[in-house]
Amino acid sequence: MAELLVLDGIRKSYNVGSPVETEILHGIDLVMKAGEFVALMGPSGCGKSTLLNIIGLLDRPTSGRLFIDGNDTTSLDEAALTRLRGHSIGFVFQYHHLISAFTARENVVMPMLVDRGRPDAAMEERADELLDQVDLVKWRDTRAMNMSGGQQQRIAVARALAMNPLLVLADEPTGNLDTASAQGVFGLMRRFNLERGTTFLIVTHNHDLAAQCDRVIELVDGRLTGDRRNPAINGVAQPG
Repeated sequence: MAELLVLDGIRKSYNVGSPVETEILHGIDLVMKAGEFVALMGPSGCGKSTLLNIIGLLDRPTSGRLFIDGNDTTSLDEAALTRLRGHSIGFVFQYHHLISAFTARENVVMPMLVDRGRPDAAMEERADELLDQVDLVKWRDTRAMNMSGGQQQRIAVARALAMNPLLVLADEPTGNLDTASAQGVFGLMRRFNLERGTTFLIVTHNHDLAAQCDRVIELVDGRLTGDRRNPAINGVAQPG
């Protein structure tokens, strides 16, 4: 498999040059190949969200290089970063960040609308296709505010996939869900990974869910301390 994500010596500091300068990430080296399904684990405050923001091109590293699908992102300007992020990366957050007054379909259409500037029938067809795949097409015209937490997070997964991204970053995507809903959302992401080859990097504290990933990376105090593959899965797991 081709290398999709390469981190080379990524460091991140805040208040650079001041007496209170603090380094959060201390030289992260990481390679992920296309099609991997990876859990990122570590205690609160260890730098997981900071790392995810850098990989998602929402923040820049203080030093080091980040490659996505062969593109050296550290040399790109803000406009180029925005284009690459919009077309190559999908996001699923712990708090789904849907527009509550919008329908399920309207929320899924949003990334395509931002990219193309005006709605069209193809966007709605794409949204309906994704909502069907997350078993919500019957609720496509229901406002997000009137749906359960599990349903809202499934909409968030569909929205993350709207632009056919190469990589989906999920930050505690099941953290606010009950056990059954959490497993359903996790299994949904796994199914997209297996059927479409979409690469996933999932931040989670849930060891049961991490055990269903092909690979588990551990981050402690801004340093990678573990990187192991799950011998029980070997890349052929089925959604739970």
